[in-house]
Amino acid sequence: MTPDQRLRRGRVAVLVVLVALFVLYLVGLLTVAQLLTLFVFAIVAVLVMTVRPAQVRALLGRVEQVSAGGVSIELAAAGAKAAAAAPTGMEDDGDDDATSIVELRFRLERKLADLAAGVLSEPVGDVVVPTHVTIGGLVRDHLLGSAEATVADTILTTSENEFRSYAETQREALLRDGGRFVATFRAAVFHERAAQVLARQLGGVERVRRDDAAGEDLVVTGTGGRVRWVPVFADAGSDLVRDQQRRVAVLPGRSVVLVPALTPSPPPADGQVPVRTFGDLLRGT
Repeated sequence: MTPDQRLRRGRVAVLVVLVALFVLYLVGLLTVAQLLTLFVFAIVAVLVMTVRPAQVRALLGRVEQVSAGGVSIELAAAGAKAAAAAPTGMEDDGDDDATSIVELRFRLERKLADLAAGVLSEPVGDVVVPTHVTIGGLVRDHLLGSAEATVADTILTTSENEFRSYAETQREALLRDGGRFVATFRAAVFHERAAQVLARQLGGVERVRRDDAAGEDLVVTGTGGRVRWVPVFADAGSDLVRDQQRRVAVLPGRSVVLVPALTPSPPPADGQVPVRTFGDLLRGT
């Protein structure tokens, strides 16, 4: 007997059973509860006898995407948007791609701690005091947008078991797009924080995009003329900072590379664009 013949016979048998159940109910031999119970068994029999294995797998795949994929689909879309809209990609990340949601969460938590210890500090006299940081606080202070906050919150709150319940394509999207977001997270917050401090201390800030840059420079025009500030989340002596020094050196006007350190700025080298620390900017020195 071929598979198609077996399917046809199964359908006929199930149809006969359903008709018989309905007749028994009409003559009063079955209660409503019994009828419903037997109908459930009949429906299961229909699925088993009439649906091919390949169709079952496809159906289960669609169910998995609908039931477990709602959050991850939204997260993947928000992650891609947040990564693409990050004000700057200039961050010395140095991490490989995350292989689990737990690893991605640890990286984000470490970067939140970095921001609390430096970028979000506030000056008290001549001393720069670290502060506490939350995702809600970053949104309140306009350092993080709603799409980015959604990504960060989901990374921080998704358990490993919940992550494994997602379809494989959505797990991959979560790690890929969430990883892109985490990779530039500190740089994005640092960029916005630097813009706020510069605007407060030196006046209005103009955002200018260079053709060779991943993000925008912050240009301030004051009594000292037009100055281009380039926030880079990296150590003052890193290759990333030196590369930006070389790139902005050929631009007209004065340029300064801003790094997140709270220590005093390194002495300027002859012929190089100066590097200034965020601590000195906060202290006004």
